[in-house]
Amino acid sequence: MSLTDLIVDTRYGPVKGAKKQSLMGQEYISFQGIPYAKAPVGELRFKDPIIPDNWTETLDCTEQCQPCYHFDRRVKKIVGSEDSLKVNVFTKKIDVSKPQPVMVYIYGGGFTEGTSGTELYGPDFLLQKDIVLVTFNYRVGALGFLCCQAPEDGVPGNAGLKDQSLALRWTVDNIAAFGGDPQRITLAGHSAGACSVQYQMISKASKNLFQRAIIMSGSVYCDWALSPQRSWPEKLAKAIGWDGQGGESDALKYLRTVKPEDIINNQETLFGPQDIQDQIFTPFGPTIEPFETKTCFIEKCPLQMAREAWGNNIDIMIGGTSEEGLLTLQKIIPQPEVLKNPQLFLGTVPCRLNISMDERMDFAAKLKQQYYPDSDPSYENKDGYVDMMTDRVFWHGLHRTILARVNNNLSSATYVYRFFVDSEFFNHYRIKMIEDPKLRGTSHADEISYLFSNFVGDVPAKDTFEYRALQTFVDIFTSFVIKGDPNCNHTAELCWESVKQTKPTYKCLNITNDGIAFVDSPVAKRMNMWDSFYVNDAMY
Repeated sequence: MSLTDLIVDTRYGPVKGAKKQSLMGQEYISFQGIPYAKAPVGELRFKDPIIPDNWTETLDCTEQCQPCYHFDRRVKKIVGSEDSLKVNVFTKKIDVSKPQPVMVYIYGGGFTEGTSGTELYGPDFLLQKDIVLVTFNYRVGALGFLCCQAPEDGVPGNAGLKDQSLALRWTVDNIAAFGGDPQRITLAGHSAGACSVQYQMISKASKNLFQRAIIMSGSVYCDWALSPQRSWPEKLAKAIGWDGQGGESDALKYLRTVKPEDIINNQETLFGPQDIQDQIFTPFGPTIEPFETKTCFIEKCPLQMAREAWGNNIDIMIGGTSEEGLLTLQKIIPQPEVLKNPQLFLGTVPCRLNISMDERMDFAAKLKQQYYPDSDPSYENKDGYVDMMTDRVFWHGLHRTILARVNNNLSSATYVYRFFVDSEFFNHYRIKMIEDPKLRGTSHADEISYLFSNFVGDVPAKDTFEYRALQTFVDIFTSFVIKGDPNCNHTAELCWESVKQTKPTYKCLNITNDGIAFVDSPVAKRMNMWDSFYVNDAMY
């Protein structure tokens, strides 16, 4: 392959990639750090993204670029650059007679952290199949989600979601030059990335920019998917050193002068007692925009938007892991006495429910009966807490998405999976990020290691269940990307059907150490209990 074979002309200018070989033995071409927007610096900080200026000299895209600014818990320091609104394209061939289907992936990180870097999201496993993979950086934290109330300030919020939408539009406009098919794009994401996928599905701004979606362990129906506005710009500016004079507009001007590191260091320190009581996840996440603009992304309650969304007409695959709630032990391990708090169950009842204290007490009693019928919570007896957090934080939001799609009699398909693979060495999130070597189970984010190569750099031996699970997961995902149906060689002995009805329950593909099975939802009883909490919720 000559040097000229590694150069692609995008709409903004030529880019040069690098030839590589995957861990699985496939050759591919990597393009990393292609600009899809101008650097949001100076007056552009916090604003909606703007397309980049054209360039004429070939841009070297052979090396990974910096991520957008965030605190990286893996290396325990702030990393990034403000000039990081860039995409990565991984493709086996540029010059193809038949354009290949495309998977665009949005990383998670609670809207406060994350990177598209190959240290977490390497293409090695997915490129066993004939697809093109696109990943990209988007702004997180205050830099991506700061919201000001005055139209004249021009910062209505959701810049991070608008970054994603612009990256999608870049993909539609440019992916054909990399061998991809702009009419066969599947948008996938995990956690906050999955929530972002659903936001792209309900926002008119991204209408028809993709044809299918994969939603992994996150949903707009999760309570953490929306951040209320409580003078966060002023609080952030004061925390950094602003004198408090001049109101929100002057706070914005001040925030445009400070170092990004100061913003990152202070953005999660703003909660007061009421914010904590109200169970607000982050000050700087997706929000209902306070005034209308041409680029408005969330104009009203997302659950209202979801009822009439353009994305209701596309096929989706949706699911999560069996022990998502292991993630929450990161905060419990340093202070295990929290599990013995007599208010534990009452505090777990969703705050957004508009119910009386008597009803909240009744719901708390139901939680105790469901998760600890014959015992009390403690760290030694934490399985009940993990299940409760699995349902409270993740699975019930996924469940509500499934109910909403199926019960609205949509003609589009909804395929449900559950990932229940428990490895001593390959469940990397549980092993690397949750500091208890005795923990077992399939944590939130553990399944990512079975889809993307990462910094650990190993591949399971071929005679292991880990290798089988990896190949099964890759086969399912790429089959959905390629043909819109996750049924593949690994599911040949069963028929994984789209959900047609939800009562008494629905079926899902259960992926375990022992293989796969098409079964009734293993958490149906638990979901029915959570449904009872929302029966009078107008937004249900």
